[in-house]
Amino acid sequence: MKGSLKVSLVLVNIFFVVLSCKEGSAPTVFRPAKKEPDINESLEAVFKKNELMGMSVVLIDEGKLQWNKSFGLANLNHGTKVNSNTMFRVASISKTVTAIALMQLVDRGLVDLHRDVSDYLGWQLRNPYFPEIPITLYQILNHTSSIADGKGYYNFSRKMISDQLAIETLFAKDGAYFTEDLYSKNAPGTYFSYTNASWGIVASVIELVSNLSFDAYCREHIFKPMGIKADFDPAHLENINNLAVLYRFEDGNWSPQVDDYQGLKPSKRLYDGYQLGTNGFLNGPQGNLRASALDLAELIQMFLNEGESNGRQILKKESVDTMLGNHWEFDGENGDTWGHFYLSFGLGIHHITNKPESDIIFEDRNMSGHPGIAYGLLSDMYFDSKTRSGIVFITNGSKLKYEYGQETSFYQVEEDLFKAVNPFLKK
Repeated sequence: MKGSLKVSLVLVNIFFVVLSCKEGSAPTVFRPAKKEPDINESLEAVFKKNELMGMSVVLIDEGKLQWNKSFGLANLNHGTKVNSNTMFRVASISKTVTAIALMQLVDRGLVDLHRDVSDYLGWQLRNPYFPEIPITLYQILNHTSSIADGKGYYNFSRKMISDQLAIETLFAKDGAYFTEDLYSKNAPGTYFSYTNASWGIVASVIELVSNLSFDAYCREHIFKPMGIKADFDPAHLENINNLAVLYRFEDGNWSPQVDDYQGLKPSKRLYDGYQLGTNGFLNGPQGNLRASALDLAELIQMFLNEGESNGRQILKKESVDTMLGNHWEFDGENGDTWGHFYLSFGLGIHHITNKPESDIIFEDRNMSGHPGIAYGLLSDMYFDSKTRSGIVFITNGSKLKYEYGQETSFYQVEEDLFKAVNPFLKK
């Protein structure tokens, strides 16, 4: 019975195909509808192509978190998978949070961005090539302070905890770690040069003005009010096993670089007897923030919501507008662009200009935010206030060497990811 029914159905199908044909034309062929692309499959293809260790991605649209997904491993030895709450040392995205902390003190009338920063430090900070020109916090936030990442900075960073060094010994001309390449030969306020070395100054001022250590200030005034678990000191994290190890692929093997704590919490960054303001570098305001992709998404939403998060006003609207303002723009001569990557900057905020073959994320919108790269990690936190959209991307390592993209000044893996995400964000 079943066999005769099947034959009958085949004959009926043939009959209708013949009826649908015009004389001399080919029969109509019925094909299934083309499958819509799937965002999970698209991003998994990016993950596999770039041979990443782990990856977290978050998309925001209409001011709300719309999608988040994680891939791969947070810890190779333990086989721990990355999830949406996995925390990473997100590198230079930290600078945006440090800028938020300083702007809160501006909101309270305790800090003037344009005042000589020496007035807050209690010792004179000057570029020895321009000793009469003050250096300001405003200049540090937009990378025009003339402070550079010289050899002294790296030597100081390696010994500052063990030797309990004061930041003054780095920047003072007669300091033990001072080197002439700590300053550029461009006057403060005139030339953009992206730097890490100046951000310890910002954290030192925050400590001196607030009477709290930099990490404690951020916990009490940013992270707790926002309801997120980020921290500048991993010793304060609730679950150290939820912190991703950062890897580089070296000599055919994955090599742990940072945060491989083997389940044991590290010692606190601040040594016993530390005096506030002595050295703001101790908690890494330039790059030590540990945060999850969802934490960074909450930061994006705070900016999109004019300073409000979790029912609390983290920043005044005026300070959000100030941070997102355009405080430096490349005119062809006034800065080091890092291969046409940095073309416009706010205060602790990188602006995307969508110049052809340069700083492009999504061609249909101008994003603002910050990237990060260190110890094998690559990270991005960018958003567009006009469309109220945003993206977070974090990876803790790649088998492939990070190479610049073929069409933009982002790395190839970032370029691949932005292309994969763009069709879904447009929807």
